Amino acid sequence: MVEAGDVKAVFTGHDHLNDFCGQMTGIQLCYAGGFGYHAYGKAGWSRRARVVVASLEKTDEGGWGSVNSIKTWKRLDDGHLTAIDEQ
Repeated sequence: MVEAGDVKAVFTGHDHLNDFCGQMTGIQLCYAGGFGYHAYGKAGWSRRARVVVASLEKTDEGGWGSVNSIKTWKRLDDGHLTAIDEQ
């Protein structure tokens, strides 16, 4: 990914209670959050899903160009769908 030179972020499925993002060699590496109710959890810990919005530049030809920005946050299954940890 580093050698490609154009990778900004990588998102992977859930790892139960791990749902963090960290940067390494200029690339954001993010876990998606524990979403389903079929795996273990922790008392008081709301299940969550990571939301990712990538904004792309438009080319002169009307197509999509490079990544302008990437935003991510988690949405909790807490009865209010609370948004947390915007990055």
